[in-house]
Amino acid sequence: MRFMPGMVDLSGLPPDWDQVNGISHCLSCRRKMAGEARAKALPAEDPLLDHHRADVEGQVEFELSRDPDRCDTRIARACSTNIVVVRQVRERLGAYPTRPV
Repeated sequence: MRFMPGMVDLSGLPPDWDQVNGISHCLSCRRKMAGEARAKALPAEDPLLDHHRADVEGQVEFELSRDPDRCDTRIARACSTNIVVVRQVRERLGAYPTRPV
């Protein structure tokens, strides 16, 4: 990533970046890593569709842990899924918004 000199404060990580195991990752990469970790937890003999669903649910769980007050539509867009999946994960986790939308 590059910035024009003097235009951006380079004293820390860019917004939405974080360090995981000492390596800096962007928000999109951390979301993807959360999905992959959830899918990897399934047995290898499970159907591919179950692995895909687990990947998507892992991404939704990551987004809900970041901001449970975020609307379902925005979470669905960020995770490239539909609102129904977001609502199902939210229900399972009991991660209901605490502020009005």
